[in-house]
Amino acid sequence: MRAKLRHIPYYGSLALLAYMPFHIFLSQWLSTFTGGLEAWKIGKDILTIGLLLLSVGLVLADKKLRQNRVYLTLLGLTIAYGVIHGAMYVLNKDTTFDIARLASAYNNRLLWYALIAMASVMLVGAKKGQLQTALKLVIAVSTLVCVLGLLQWFLPKDILTHVGYGVERGVRASFFINEEVRFPRVMSTIRDPNSLGAFLLVPIFMLVQLWTDKQQRRKMLVGGLLLLHGLILLLTFSRAAWGGAIIGLGGLFFMSHREKILPTAKRYWSLLVGAIVVICFVGYSLRDTQFVRSVVFRIDDKNAANSLDSDAYHVYFIQEGLDSVAKKPLGYGPGTAGIVSIQNKNGSFLTENYYLQLAHEVGIVGLLIFATAWGYVVKQLVKRRSVMGIALVASAGAYAIMALVMHLWVNEAVAAQWWLLAGLIVGSSKNKATESVKIG
Repeated sequence: MRAKLRHIPYYGSLALLAYMPFHIFLSQWLSTFTGGLEAWKIGKDILTIGLLLLSVGLVLADKKLRQNRVYLTLLGLTIAYGVIHGAMYVLNKDTTFDIARLASAYNNRLLWYALIAMASVMLVGAKKGQLQTALKLVIAVSTLVCVLGLLQWFLPKDILTHVGYGVERGVRASFFINEEVRFPRVMSTIRDPNSLGAFLLVPIFMLVQLWTDKQQRRKMLVGGLLLLHGLILLLTFSRAAWGGAIIGLGGLFFMSHREKILPTAKRYWSLLVGAIVVICFVGYSLRDTQFVRSVVFRIDDKNAANSLDSDAYHVYFIQEGLDSVAKKPLGYGPGTAGIVSIQNKNGSFLTENYYLQLAHEVGIVGLLIFATAWGYVVKQLVKRRSVMGIALVASAGAYAIMALVMHLWVNEAVAAQWWLLAGLIVGSSKNKATESVKIG
């Protein structure tokens, strides 16, 4: 019986990887038949907590496994992160218990995913093919998300209203740049276009790694999938995701070819400078075109001259966030900022910045605990130079920048994908984590 229990966290991790990208779509659609939308929403969190408690209990009950320093360190940081959320609610109570509980779950589940996945590999032993199975699953799921996103681009823009989407049910059915129907944005089964863009970065970086692998036999397939993912990333019109892709690909290239970069840059520095000058000149010459103003700068020409555009709003929210944190560096309590704060009767505070959101909710100390945990996981990934590990490190660099302009980790699909995969890799032994991973 106990041997069977030890396999549940691993299969649970794969199930979460497969389900989370479709959670919103399925919960909105199925609840139109069954009712109980809230039950569908919290079901995934109940499953996650159950897997967490089971996996922690099994690891701590095993004399050998509970000596794993990496796991114990991450467990300690997770406990500290949870404690500070509870403490900030008790000390402040600027929200109701339901809102504080929901916000705490959103913030803490990142580390829960990592612990579950790490424990799942430890409990069953690192076996050949585990990482390959996870990689194939992630790419298969993201490919389906991309196909649905491509269909969404061609189908009527209100089609998701027929499966339960709507502002009154908590999810918008369509997105447009500056609300212009001429400029639709794809979000597929993910909550919004920005989150879809963030979600696609991990599989894109993995596909790049696979495509450049000399041992990869099915380059046509991998290349086709990479083009599909890149197209959907483009159709999100998410500037944050586009920038993240550039940063991540740069990091990926540096980690894979850092020995050749400096000599090449020294040899062709004049060409590089010339290319940068040309790009800047072309961009400057196109700055006043309607496409660039709408898509790149998000300027709505229908607004009054004194109205704030998208970038101005980001700056405004950052200034407000910094001021609020400076006034109360210990935090205002979970649920007082971010997406969940919309439900707060005392007022919402959308910081549009994940770091400021955490600092506002659980203070500078809470933000430092999260940053330490994230940095610790990334450090462990660097030590295990697998295809997936390098892709996750590259995406971590992209996410670190993207979190400055969006509530990045609130989205369940983005959070589950990165942290579950990270846990699977960190939980593997160093030798197994470096195994060759292929498609087909």
